[in-house]
Order: sequence, then structure tokens, then C-alpha cells
Amino acid sequence: MLLKIILFLVVLYYLWKLMFRLFFPVVAKKVVEKAQQNMEDRMRQAYDGQQQQTHQEGEVIIQKGAEKKTGVSDTEGDYVDFEEIKE
Repeated sequence: MLLKIILFLVVLYYLWKLMFRLFFPVVAKKVVEKAQQNMEDRMRQAYDGQQQQTHQEGEVIIQKGAEKKTGVSDTEGDYVDFEEIKE
């Protein structure tokens, strides 16, 4: 009885290994193709959107970036320059 169970598990293991070896490349290829198609669609949509925003010749466009904060905040305090004194 125990021998039958062990033999069944070994056969099941090798069948699983064979199925995985046969079907994994097909499934992986489908997943990669789907991801590639999605990326191509996104790039095409971005390119089409960019083409629609054409401007007339000579038109000046000013794009403002994020404002940069300069200076010292109130919580940081002031910088104090000091010299070491040797005794």
C-alpha cells in the first residue's frame, strides 16, 4: 500500500514537471506579448496626444515648473561661524 502511494506521488511529480516544461513557455510568451501590446498602446496614445497639441508657428509657450523654496526655515535656525581656541 505504501509502495503504491510513493509510486503515485513520483509519477504525479514527473507529470507535473513535464506539463510545466511544456506549457510554461507558451503561457510566458502570451503574458509577454500582452504586456508588449499594452505598452505599444500607451505609447501610441501618448504620441497621438502629443501630435494633437501642435502649435502655430511663432507662438510662444511658457511652461512654469515647480517653485523652488530657498532660504532657511524658522525651524532650522541660523548658521553661526566659529573658530576653535587652542589653550
